[in-house]
Amino acid sequence: MRDKLRKVVRTLLRVPEKVDIAFYVQNLFWKYVLGVNRRVPWPVHFTSRVAAPEKVRLGRCSYPGDMPGCYIQAINGIIIGDECIFGPGVGLISANHDPENYDRHLPAPPIRIGNYCWVGMHAVILPGVELGDHTIVGAGSVVTQSFPEGYCVLAGNPARIIKRLSATPPRLSSDNTA
Repeated sequence: MRDKLRKVVRTLLRVPEKVDIAFYVQNLFWKYVLGVNRRVPWPVHFTSRVAAPEKVRLGRCSYPGDMPGCYIQAINGIIIGDECIFGPGVGLISANHDPENYDRHLPAPPIRIGNYCWVGMHAVILPGVELGDHTIVGAGSVVTQSFPEGYCVLAGNPARIIKRLSATPPRLSSDNTA
């Protein structure tokens, strides 16, 4: 009975897949009653900020800014793949200020984040960076260059590859036939 009720509420409120219903309702209050991140079409924590949300393209089940304290600045565009996870305090910065005119931003390619990526707490991704599928960015890292091959763990300032990941999915213990 409880599962059926959740399904009805999820359908009526149009709660996206993998988003907690309580978080979604709280998000609606902050967004539509208080006007915080009103133009953002996906669930965003009330302490996160999104600049130029119309220039963000999201894959399935990816919600940057749903954790507290995130800053998503998409002036030059941000493209995010399917099922990406973003920790609290993450910064996605797609444009730098022009050093000769602070009212302008420098043009740069968009930030591109592949499918199934994980960006750890307080990590920052800078303009023009491309991350391939299955890339993990460690907490506090600053990503200044692209890693389009994916399947790696990045850490540090500036971020560098500290581990390569297998492109084949790990076997689950239930896969054993013995």
